[in-house]
Amino acid sequence: MVEVGIKMRAMKYGSIFFLVLLQLILSWPLSAAERLPVKNIVVIDPGHGGDDKGVKLSDDQFEKHITLKIAQALQKELQTGGNTTVQLTRTDDRDMTVEERIKLVRSSGARMLISIHVNAGFGKKATGYEVYFPGFNSAPAGNEGAPGIIKDMEGNKYLNESVALAQIIMRNLQNVFPRKERGLRNAPVPVLDGLTLPAVAVEIGFATNLEDKKVINDEKGQKAVALALGKSVREFLSRRH
Repeated sequence: MVEVGIKMRAMKYGSIFFLVLLQLILSWPLSAAERLPVKNIVVIDPGHGGDDKGVKLSDDQFEKHITLKIAQALQKELQTGGNTTVQLTRTDDRDMTVEERIKLVRSSGARMLISIHVNAGFGKKATGYEVYFPGFNSAPAGNEGAPGIIKDMEGNKYLNESVALAQIIMRNLQNVFPRKERGLRNAPVPVLDGLTLPAVAVEIGFATNLEDKKVINDEKGQKAVALALGKSVREFLSRRH
């Protein structure tokens, strides 16, 4: 009986010790690294590059130069807070195919993509900014069954998120181009095709319009566009958490 009593007390104290140890483990302060929030990865795509110059803004300035400058300013702006990592599809003036850009986006683990461009055409009076989102290229085939339905549901999810992101961008770009919003555009944009994440392409103004070109060519104007896009990214990400 004495031996049984000793064993019973040992089991009792052992259980108490285990519970105390478990409580200490659960309440143990996390390390600095463990306390850090998960970083958001955002991909910014400066349109064109290399031999693909894009539209001309002056003798030595083309769309490819402007989009890269804005993308770099946006990268700097977003990484200031410390919770967002920005990856550019290109960091210098070089050729890059659409396929290479899409591959980079897919392998990055990004939570969104913004592709930056400069508009042109429609005469010298055309002015303002447009935001394009990826629509559906074709309706799902009727014989795809459950996989087709799931794919369609996923497409709808990212389509809705892309539209939400586009609407935020349009509102914030009003600070740069007051009363010059040209609306949302659902049109084929190769770099957005088939991506399973919120993705938009932004035409930030018209190179063929004197007022727009003045803003786009100016360093302060480029920074203002970057700030507006940065504000939009933060606002969108805060809604998704």
